[in-house]
Amino acid sequence: MMVTSQGLVVDGVAHGFFGREFGKSSGLFASLNGSRFVGDDALCVQQNLDIVKRELNARRLVTLKQMHNNICIIVDSGTESDVEADAMITKATDIAICVLTADCAPVLLLDEENKIAGAIHAGWKGLVSGVVESTVNKMSGLCGEPPKIKAAIGPCIQKISYEVSEDFQQNFIKAGEYFLKINSKKHFDLPGYCKHKLLRAGLIDDNIEILDIDTYADPKNYFSYRYAGQNTGGICGRNISAICLRQQQ
Repeated sequence: MMVTSQGLVVDGVAHGFFGREFGKSSGLFASLNGSRFVGDDALCVQQNLDIVKRELNARRLVTLKQMHNNICIIVDSGTESDVEADAMITKATDIAICVLTADCAPVLLLDEENKIAGAIHAGWKGLVSGVVESTVNKMSGLCGEPPKIKAAIGPCIQKISYEVSEDFQQNFIKAGEYFLKINSKKHFDLPGYCKHKLLRAGLIDDNIEILDIDTYADPKNYFSYRYAGQNTGGICGRNISAICLRQQQ
């Protein structure tokens, strides 16, 4: 299963938010797990990443060793995978940049005019520490213009499924509107807060799309860390989200 964002469907760009289907992994990682760091067979993971690379018609695919931080790197033809960071941008063509998630929000970015692509692993810790701002600033450093950047927030845990403890809100400053009560329990709106951060970084509302797919509520089609924690001992794969600037003919 792969879904796309309408705003990112443009000439010269390939992207996709991939679910669990059509991969080579088995068991709790079945089947399109993209992470080398969750206990899956390394050969299966590489085959899964190769599937995504072929789907996007990319020459290379670059992943990160995600640490829930605010570090964004610039990817070029010499960049290796598994640098410790949670976001990346590139102007290089035919290189798919990829983030891995299992309830956190994958965010794909595109400044079509200035030919810059970006990808963010946006969990709550990364959002609080400034991973969105760091990424948009890096894009600006490559002559990107925030009002021209389009963003798609992909499959992640939605507020209906994201119950949090009463003291969880203490991690945030001025984010009260993204907390709500459902059946007397406190919940957090992760994609809504992610969009808020994108707006504060200079993007405009019309250029931001939330795909509204709940990973926790659909464990058949998406890896969900929270679902796994409650049902399968916390072991699960990671969903792949990637974007690639294609070489113009």
